[in-house]
Amino acid sequence: LVVGDVLVFDDMAHYTMVKTTTFNGVKHPSIALLHTDGQIETVRVFGYADFRDRLS
Repeated sequence: LVVGDVLVFDDMAHYTMVKTTTFNGVKHPSIALLHTDGQIETVRVFGYADFRDRLS
């Protein structure tokens, strides 16, 4: 591996999206798709409204 290489882990959403807390201000990662033509499509970005709406 060298700097700039892209690593792709297929079918990993069920292992990588288990984070459900924003404890200590740690934001949720955005969700994106990498299409076979190399295009990256961001399908969900988490922001302050998501944090606010989860407060009890």
